[in-house]
Amino acid sequence: MPLNDAMPQFEAARPMLMGLAYRMLGSYSDAEDVVQDVAIQWMKADHTAIDVPSAWLTTVCTRKALDVLKSAQRTREQYVGDWLPEPVHTNPASGNLQTPE
Repeated sequence: MPLNDAMPQFEAARPMLMGLAYRMLGSYSDAEDVVQDVAIQWMKADHTAIDVPSAWLTTVCTRKALDVLKSAQRTREQYVGDWLPEPVHTNPASGNLQTPE
């Protein structure tokens, strides 16, 4: 399928893909990034091998969103910075330090 025929199919599916990615990620900017990645992959795909374009787009969008979620989780788990203690709550009126215990 020529690219000129493929892009209208993608544009028709874009709102659905944005909704899917946003519901999975909870961030509009992350959802936009995922949908943009799907568009790039769609342009590179062999459209003659794709029977149901909406299913292909939905699958790719879901997998890319899951990759973003895994990446975010891994980033949180592999924090290598200095350990920082929990903040100490102060009462400015008394000048005494209070711990949350």
